[in-house]
Amino acid sequence: MLNIEEYVDIKQFSSLKVGGQFRYFSIISKKEDFPSLYAIAEDDGKYKGVPIFVLGGGSNVVFSDEVINVLAVKIEIKGFDIVRESDDYTDIKVGAGEVWDEVVSRTVDMGLSGFESLSGIPGTVGASPVQNIGAYGSEVKDMIQEVEVYEIETGKIFNILNKDCKFEYRDSIFKNEAKGKYIIISVVYRLNKIISPSTALSYPGVMKFLEEKGIQNPNLKQIRGAVIDIRKSKLPNPKEKPNVGSFFKNPIVLNEVAYKILEEFPNAKFFSLKDDLTKIPAGWLIENAGLKGVSLGHVSVYDKNALVLVNDGDATSEDIIKARNEIVRIVKDKFGITLEQEPEIL
Repeated sequence: MLNIEEYVDIKQFSSLKVGGQFRYFSIISKKEDFPSLYAIAEDDGKYKGVPIFVLGGGSNVVFSDEVINVLAVKIEIKGFDIVRESDDYTDIKVGAGEVWDEVVSRTVDMGLSGFESLSGIPGTVGASPVQNIGAYGSEVKDMIQEVEVYEIETGKIFNILNKDCKFEYRDSIFKNEAKGKYIIISVVYRLNKIISPSTALSYPGVMKFLEEKGIQNPNLKQIRGAVIDIRKSKLPNPKEKPNVGSFFKNPIVLNEVAYKILEEFPNAKFFSLKDDLTKIPAGWLIENAGLKGVSLGHVSVYDKNALVLVNDGDATSEDIIKARNEIVRIVKDKFGITLEQEPEIL
């Protein structure tokens, strides 16, 4: 039977250190706990009508300052198993409660390529398909084979194949039509035994870092080390400066929009995509709108990376939203592009 607590403070579960209280809170560490959760979801008593919210690492959510009327379920299901293998690849099944970067470290140590560009990303494995996490040209959707889920409404457990997850840039079925419908139990990833050029090596910053270290033909561990060191230089430690990492998605615009900006900023580094589209770094837009390092009340734009909003100590979720809106307005006025936030608002 699940142990359910009431009126639990949220800040301890938020890397941004904002939020009021969860009305109800519980931890699931094994599949055998799910029947109890199903019984609660069907309950006609005190839990009737209370939605279930799945809490991962708390590193991609802005929580309300009020009492949030949910049953927050923290998934701590562990596991790391090889389920399929060939001469070219290894498929691993990983529990949703595993720490993402610890899994990356383990696969790199095994000599498996695919995750090295995603080193240093906070959060848990369960969040990886929800957000379709990505960095340095790599997206986790390219490694995911299937996602094992618990369906809250029926109490059933089954797998959703990659093709049915509707992965897009920082998006998936789990953020849209299936939001609140499933709890992710585990994910199966396919990683390569045959080492191919890492996507991270297409980024000048990574190559410059490796060259300065005198590394000409980097291995997976060296690439991972470079990505982590660069992230640390650009992203503040949430324990020291509360934040949720990248606060805005990199907008994808028509080429003509990008070309217009390049007329004024010819040295800007944008990324051409297929179908006449260009990806523009949101941090570049914010910085060139004059907002890097700027304080917006109790919230500031990080002075080393304009993509990050920092809680300066006493910020509320209302302060975070106000700062977000001001940034969106200023960037829209200057560049005609509307930024979209990356973290969920609850």
